[in-house]
Amino acid sequence: MPSRSYFHDIVSVLGSNITVTASNITIGIILTRILGASGFGIYTSTLVVPMIVISLTQLGIRRSTIYHISSGKIPEDSIVSAMVILLILTSFLTILISSLVFLFSESRTADTRLILLVLATVPLVLCNIFAGGVFLGKHDILKANIINAGPTLMNLVFIVLFVCILKMSAFGAFLALFAGNVVMFFYVFFTIWKSYKITWKYHEWIIKSMVKLGVVFAISVFMMQLNYRVDIILLKRLSTLEQIGLYSLATQIAEQLWHIPSAIETIVLTRSAASSEDRLVHKTVASIARVSFIFAVTGGFIIYFISPFLVPLIFGKSFTGSVRLIQMILPGVMVLILFRILNSRLAGMGKPQVAIYTFIPALIINIVLNYIWIPRFGAMGAVWATNVSYSVGTISFLIIYLRITEMSLKELVTFRKSDFYFIRNIKKNIKQWKASE
Repeated sequence: MPSRSYFHDIVSVLGSNITVTASNITIGIILTRILGASGFGIYTSTLVVPMIVISLTQLGIRRSTIYHISSGKIPEDSIVSAMVILLILTSFLTILISSLVFLFSESRTADTRLILLVLATVPLVLCNIFAGGVFLGKHDILKANIINAGPTLMNLVFIVLFVCILKMSAFGAFLALFAGNVVMFFYVFFTIWKSYKITWKYHEWIIKSMVKLGVVFAISVFMMQLNYRVDIILLKRLSTLEQIGLYSLATQIAEQLWHIPSAIETIVLTRSAASSEDRLVHKTVASIARVSFIFAVTGGFIIYFISPFLVPLIFGKSFTGSVRLIQMILPGVMVLILFRILNSRLAGMGKPQVAIYTFIPALIINIVLNYIWIPRFGAMGAVWATNVSYSVGTISFLIIYLRITEMSLKELVTFRKSDFYFIRNIKKNIKQWKASE
C-alpha cells in the first residue's frame, strides 16, 4: 500500500481530469463554432460507434491490469508482456467490428476518409488505455496522469492547427484526434519499453487470468457506455443531426460533474485491490461518496444557473437549445455519481459483475423510453429517458451494495465530522508550502 493518503492521490488525479475537462471544453467551443450544430453532430455520431465498441473489445484489460499489478501476485514483466499481446488482439477485433458496423449501417454513406482516420486511431487509443492501467497498478500517479491528459492536450493543439489555422473542417478534427494519439503512443511505447522487459512468450495462464476478470470489467463498462451513448445512436435514427449536436453538447457539459468521481473511482479501485482491510475501506469509500455528492450538487447548481448565459456566449446562439437540456439532465448525472464511486469499491474487490446485473434493466428502460419519447420530444425525450435509467440503475445497485458490504443505508448516507478530515490536510499543506518559501 502507498504511504500517500486517498486525498493526496485523488487530488492528483483530479488535477489531471480537470486538465482534460478544460481541453475538451476548448475543443468543443472550437468545433461547435466552426462546424456548427450539424457538423458537430457528424463528428460525434461518427465517433460514437468505435468508442462504444472499444468499451467492449478492450476486454476490461486496463482495470484487470490495475487489479493484477496492485495485488502483487504475478511478476510485473509477465503482466505487461501479456498486456501487449492482448493490445494487438483487441485492436484488431475493435477495427473489425467497427468496420462492419460502418459498412452495414447508415454510416456507409459517410466520408470514407473520416472513417479510416477513426479506425486508425483505435489501436492508439487502446494503447493509452492499457498503459494507464500499468502505472495506476504501480501507484505511479504522475505517469498515469500524463497518459490520461496527454491525448486530449495533444488533440487540442492539433485542432487549433488543422481546424482553426489550416481550415480543414471536419477532416481536420478527425486528423487532430489521430495525431494527438500518435504523439502519446510514442511516449507510452518508450516509457513501457524502458521500464519493463517485454517478451513475446505466450503467457497463457496470465492471459487467461487477465481476460477472465477483464471480460467482466469490459461487459460492465460496455453496459455503462451503451447507457451513456445509446441516446445519440437512437437520436441519429429517430431525429435530426441538429438534435444530436444539441444533445451531445448538453451531455458533455453536464457530465463534467463526473470528473470528481472519475478521479475517486480510479484511486478506490487501485487501493481496494491492494487492501485486505475490508471494513475500513468500506467506511472510507462511504465517507468519500458522501463528500463527493455535496460537491456534485454544488457543481450542479452552478451549471444550472450559469448555462443560460455561458452556452450562447461561448458556443454560439445556435446552441441555445442545449441550455434546457443541460438543466434537465443534471439530476440523472448527479445520481449516477454515487453509483460510480461505490461501484469502484466492488470492482476493486473483484466483483464488477454487480454493475452488469443492475444496469441491464436500466439500459432496457433507457432504450424503450427513447423509442417512445424521442419521436415526440426530440433531444428532451432522450434527456428524460436518461434520468429515469440512471436513477433505476443506481437504486438497484445501492440495494445490492449494502448487502455485500453489510452496511446499513443509514451508515452509508449519514454525514460525520470525520468526513471532512481533508480540510485539515489542506490547512496543513498550506502551512508546509508557506514554511518552504
